[in-house]
Amino acid sequence: MSRRIFGWFAPKRGHKVLAMVEDHLELTQKAVNSLYDMVEAAAESDPDKCKRSYMSVSEMEMQADELRRRMVEELTEGEMFPEERDDLMEMVRAVDWIADWSREAGRILNSIPFEKAPDEIKVAAMNMVRANVDCVKVLTQCIRALPKDGKKALALANEVEMLEENIDDLYGEARKHFATLEFPGFTTGALILLNEFLDAVETVADWSENTADIVRAIAVRQH
Repeated sequence: MSRRIFGWFAPKRGHKVLAMVEDHLELTQKAVNSLYDMVEAAAESDPDKCKRSYMSVSEMEMQADELRRRMVEELTEGEMFPEERDDLMEMVRAVDWIADWSREAGRILNSIPFEKAPDEIKVAAMNMVRANVDCVKVLTQCIRALPKDGKKALALANEVEMLEENIDDLYGEARKHFATLEFPGFTTGALILLNEFLDAVETVADWSENTADIVRAIAVRQH
């Protein structure tokens, strides 16, 4: 994308889409925050809070999906350069996967007796989701910086990558516990789902990094 980024032929439509991008980012952040609340509630054996938090994750993800569809319609109908439209569509879809995988993690968590998990697993999971909250927060700053300051966007994209690497390390530590700890109250199926839950949490970080890579590519082409 050239220096024209977000400077489209139809300013009103461009401003409308940018406002929708802001709303989409906010919904995605709320989904990740609600997932953390859900994990915390599950660890503390608080089923009511866990249910409320999952409903919040689901609601934020559904709203984000609907908003993404509306943005795609706006972008398809808008008067803009094809490369601008394609880049923005790719970025929005990548952000949407963050909300999707947050909901998937919550859906899996609903299916396992997480309150019976060893404390080490509970702490590891909460650390991973808390790190995801930080990662998505920086990603939001990164995207917001893109139209105004490409260098700042690049620096923040690099920060997202470092945070994702930290989550990979936390994920590795969590998986080590499967080989060393006892899981009373867990069936084999529940253990498989617990591992899939951690996979889903890690995938949220992967999509944060993927989105940052898209922002990085756009920022480089701006210069």
